[in-house]
Amino acid sequence: MQTIDEVRRWNLDLAIKRMGSAAKLAEASGTSPAYISQIKNRTPDSKTGRAKAMGDDMARRIESALGVQPGWMDAPQHDEEPRFIFSKKDYMEAMRPEQRAAPREQPNVRSYDPDDGVPDDVILVPESRIEFAGGDGKINYELVEDEEPATYRRSWFQKYGINPDRARRFRVAGDSMEPLLFARDTILVNLDETQVIDGRLYALRYGDQLRVKYLIRRLDGTLVLRSVNPAYKDEEIPTELANEHITVIGRVRDRSGTGGL
Repeated sequence: MQTIDEVRRWNLDLAIKRMGSAAKLAEASGTSPAYISQIKNRTPDSKTGRAKAMGDDMARRIESALGVQPGWMDAPQHDEEPRFIFSKKDYMEAMRPEQRAAPREQPNVRSYDPDDGVPDDVILVPESRIEFAGGDGKINYELVEDEEPATYRRSWFQKYGINPDRARRFRVAGDSMEPLLFARDTILVNLDETQVIDGRLYALRYGDQLRVKYLIRRLDGTLVLRSVNPAYKDEEIPTELANEHITVIGRVRDRSGTGGL
């Protein structure tokens, strides 16, 4: 019988394969590539001399990064690669306990007194409205003048490797992403992250509409658009239609609003 450490190391290999590299997995799960390498290669611990083992907290963080159910790292997997498509009815259970219980706050956003000017460590991100040019797929961003910009710490962008000049804020419409996002909430989108990572949240152009969905790319190229609200079924877009009608605008990296309160 396999030990929990052996199972986790095996599943770590699958996770690295799916994410594309140990570095990408490390970034998504909030750890270092060196730590991932130590677990994978059974590097002896400097204190105990025993092979480095993965703790429960890191296992849960990797699961969250992959978009799989909690406990996936602890169970033997018989698929060639992990199953990233979780049930919508189990969405809230699939989130970590601290995520389920956390209030809808924005620790990365803070207010300032306009009379004092903008601090050096603060970046203002105004809200934008998207306009789609018919036919050529061109996307134009128009600033919403009557909305206050959000204030972000420069260190937050540095932490996640986001270029502030390539970040845009958009207003959410509809109820398909409740209870994750409510109508009138705003999202921060990194325009440089357009390559689909399964189970991540993206802003996309679908025809002439702005949509916010979890995306899953199947092996045959089919693009699955997943909502959170169980009233909305998955949308499966064949490769040719996806290439013609869908443009990934960027990955959603932050959210704010009072929706649902």
